[in-house]
Amino acid sequence: MAVSTNLDNFDAGAAVLEQEWMITVDTPDGGVENLLMALDARIPMRQGPYDCCSFIQTSGYQRFRALEGSHAGAEGTIQQTAASQIVFSIPPDEALLRNVFDTIFDSHVNEEPTIRVQTLWGSRSKLIDDKDNPNRYWNRSDADTLHGTSTGRGS
Repeated sequence: MAVSTNLDNFDAGAAVLEQEWMITVDTPDGGVENLLMALDARIPMRQGPYDCCSFIQTSGYQRFRALEGSHAGAEGTIQQTAASQIVFSIPPDEALLRNVFDTIFDSHVNEEPTIRVQTLWGSRSKLIDDKDNPNRYWNRSDADTLHGTSTGRGS
């Protein structure tokens, strides 16, 4: 069997794979909400028939020492603050990626935001007709917990 590194449109049964760019942004915990609001407003973070799709990893911290040339100047001490990562994906589109960078630099609390971009393939459901599947959140007694609560943002 031949091995291919191009997994675009690979048929995985209930889903297909699409190439995407995964963006990971490190931010102090205090900057998460503002950055999410800006990303939601300016970036179509879509996954199939959903938008505003992101994943927030918490319970970390970031460390740094400000050097000469930074806004803080040469502080001489290593700073540490509680931090999170915001992870989302976009189609591989350079104009959209520029918009992502513009949005992050406009809205991020740090002078030097840490932004990582990776090429990968993500699954997209074929949205098969499985509305009676007992594992889908809407068929479970804990549907409210699984589906989450409204942030109060949106249309």
